[in-house]
Amino acid sequence: MCYSKEVQLITSLIIIVSVLFYYLYYSKKYKESKNKWLIPFLNSVMLAFLCVGLHQFFEFLSLLTYNQIIYKIGLIISICAVYFLLRSLEILSNKKIYSWIAPVVILLVTLHAIFTPMNFEPSNFYLKHNSAFFWASAWLFLFIYWNICAIKMYSELKDDKSRKTLLIYLLTVADISFILSAIYVIAGYFIFSVNVCTDSPSIWCTFYVIQSFFIPLLLFRLPHALKRNNKTQNITIKQAVTYLLFSLIIFIILFLTLPLFKCLTWKFAFP
Repeated sequence: MCYSKEVQLITSLIIIVSVLFYYLYYSKKYKESKNKWLIPFLNSVMLAFLCVGLHQFFEFLSLLTYNQIIYKIGLIISICAVYFLLRSLEILSNKKIYSWIAPVVILLVTLHAIFTPMNFEPSNFYLKHNSAFFWASAWLFLFIYWNICAIKMYSELKDDKSRKTLLIYLLTVADISFILSAIYVIAGYFIFSVNVCTDSPSIWCTFYVIQSFFIPLLLFRLPHALKRNNKTQNITIKQAVTYLLFSLIIFIILFLTLPLFKCLTWKFAFP
């Protein structure tokens, strides 16, 4: 049976309500701290969560109305989450990582969405993105870049508490749901006939509700467990280009594995 509408509605409400609760609770708590960066960091993380929650709600509305405009708005809101992830990492590390790259990519995704007909349909507990290849690719590319920047910063930290905090940041903000959804998608390909290309984006977004239960681990720990640089730094252009190239290489490797799952079709790649 198909419960995609109900699941998208429930997960969106859980994420949105948790965002409101955590923001109200921790913004009050952080205002008492001497670390003035905590509030901007909280804002960025909560906005990333909110973008995914709103995306889930727009997926619910899309399945309710089958309106392409509503569907495309949901896609654009979703990819905005990666910009806020990048901003949160900049604030957390006090290091600029060229997060302005994300709005440029988001603009390209928006223009593509405006002029491209897109097909979608309900399936099980999620939504099939039959012609959102460009959006999904851009999302994944920026997500990989965010992880690479964070891993590089992790390697530069000296004390164990700060390193552990950065690792908790990655896991509780996004990576737990990504890992679990990837396991489900790959296993589901062999067991439930899951289509890796069309199904995985919505499965991941649906699994993202899990992050709502783990994010307090980071927010509670953050004020007293991270030694943040007092002076704002910038990664060099060379470093940024290197990280982007590594992101592209990883993306290409993942892209080349898609034919193994027999799901990379011309219609999917170029609707």
